[in-house]
Amino acid sequence: MTAVIIVVAAGAALALVIAAGVLASGRIVGRLAGARPPEGFESERLTVSVEALCLGAGLPMPRLAVIDDEAASALAYGRGPRTATVAVTTGLLRSLSPVELEGTLAHLLARVADGTARRDTQLASLALLGGPLGGAWASRHLDGSRVVAADVAAARLTRFPPGVAGALRHVGETSGGLRRRSPAIRHLWIHEARGPAGQRIGIEDRITVLGDL
Repeated sequence: MTAVIIVVAAGAALALVIAAGVLASGRIVGRLAGARPPEGFESERLTVSVEALCLGAGLPMPRLAVIDDEAASALAYGRGPRTATVAVTTGLLRSLSPVELEGTLAHLLARVADGTARRDTQLASLALLGGPLGGAWASRHLDGSRVVAADVAAARLTRFPPGVAGALRHVGETSGGLRRRSPAIRHLWIHEARGPAGQRIGIEDRITVLGDL
């Protein structure tokens, strides 16, 4: 009987830990990514683009964040559209043209709208419980088709596929140099896309899809 009670108590404690991790998953991802509030011109540039895109997509305005990193990349995270955060690196802000930045932000908003950002944020919190192996597990659960679908949705929202394609090209050239490389959030970055068998879907393959629109 004592053993049963111990097992039940341990199971309940684990369930509470998992639930707490899921509830705090957005904050956890933000800390792992090194996200901070945008300042000055960063805030102005992001706000103008995101407000216009949200109006067109019928989405609530997400929180905005910036990550101090020379590599060009971005990610969206949170437990739903009303608690979502859209974060971009300083390298991305500096290197992308206005239409390419718009394409990146539209891709992130598409992930928020279809639930991909929520799912991947929850995966990140679960991955942390598993340590390094948890990060690999989370990456294996990435649905590459949803990432490509977000590319397509972004192209339709902006009505300019070359802007999304150009953004992906810049991201593909520099994302390997990201300083924030926590395995738990690897699957959240815009440059990561893997198929059902774990094979990587390359940036050029995603650009080819956009070229067919």
